[in-house]
Amino acid sequence: MFRFIHTADLHLDAPLKSLALKDENLSDLVGNATRRALERIVDLCFEEQVDALLIAGDLYDGDMRSMKTAAFLVSEMERLNEAGIRVFMIRGNHDAESVLTRELELPPNVHVFTGHGGSVEISEKAVTIHGVSFAKPQAPESLLPKYKPPVPGQFNIGLLHTSLAGATGHDTYAPCSVNELKAHGFDYWALGHVHIRTVHSEAPFIVMPGMPQGRDIGEAGTKSVTLVTIDEETVRLEERVTSSVEFLRREVALDGVEDWRDALACIEATIASAAMSLSDHTVLRLELIGQTPLAWRLRRDGDLLLEQVSNLAHAKGSVWIDKIVHRLAPPLQQSQGEDPRKELSALMETLAQDEAFLMRAKRDAEELISALPPELRSAFGETEEAQFDLLRQLLQEGIEDIVARMMAGEQGMAS
Repeated sequence: MFRFIHTADLHLDAPLKSLALKDENLSDLVGNATRRALERIVDLCFEEQVDALLIAGDLYDGDMRSMKTAAFLVSEMERLNEAGIRVFMIRGNHDAESVLTRELELPPNVHVFTGHGGSVEISEKAVTIHGVSFAKPQAPESLLPKYKPPVPGQFNIGLLHTSLAGATGHDTYAPCSVNELKAHGFDYWALGHVHIRTVHSEAPFIVMPGMPQGRDIGEAGTKSVTLVTIDEETVRLEERVTSSVEFLRREVALDGVEDWRDALACIEATIASAAMSLSDHTVLRLELIGQTPLAWRLRRDGDLLLEQVSNLAHAKGSVWIDKIVHRLAPPLQQSQGEDPRKELSALMETLAQDEAFLMRAKRDAEELISALPPELRSAFGETEEAQFDLLRQLLQEGIEDIVARMMAGEQGMAS
């Protein structure tokens, strides 16, 4: 029998992406979550008495220079070394960017495959592990030609960092197809790069384990590693949770709700449900939906709503509010009849679609962004297209805020 844990994309000490994480305690919690995930993975290796840990790339996060991060990694690998658990690792695109990748002194139990490729035979287990690392941050061509053929009579495992045929939100790296992987003849392909867990095939096994810890709301949901047991002619896969912080999106339906306190009660019920997450802590983004007379008021008094909702979350002890998104509309009867505020709203909507206006707004935004410190500019998008998309989003949100304040009229603030 041979048992191993398959993981990838830990992105140790990745910087926080969410600008909404203003709470210092929450920032510390999320900032240390990737380290906690590695600790949990190592603990799981002990608990399950595995023979090996396989890391399919992106252990680090880009140009990692922190010696504290390096020391932490070495200490965790040393824990495995002392227990006689081997580690097989390939470098992904982020690892290839890290200067520490070339300088780390890892314990003897850790085998890092080179960019030329290679294989390690574990004869007493009849297992051979193959791997090819990224030599550079980019890998526009397939790496499959660098892998040796399967060793006859052995269970052959291939470590590969790849975007496969392409995935939404991921650049193309070491592209190849599932059929090409099947044709190579390995029994298990231990993939990495795409952050969502997917079992692409079971004959042979082609597994993308996903990442063991999300970093922001774009990486929502419980995160895990894959525990693999090879016993005679059978192969068993088990998903094991490793995330200590889970990012979640939840909708709150407020159709027909007329009282502020009733709206809070609906939100509190959603928070209570999120608190039942498998992870230790939950960072929650709420999306308010439906038709309600409170639509304008909830948006207008968003600061008050966020404060009250955050207090409800803190009372649960393990839930934090990332953001409240408004997708509310007033009841149909409120939108009928003549109203100059609606005419002004329609004019603003039309203006926001005007090409000349958008081009002027784009130039103004670029001028403002260029005046910011370099480390802040990336928050507005890494490309011109992304920056323009964000500008249009901000314009739309600004219109909705103005309309909310107009349509809320003289309604009093919630007590």
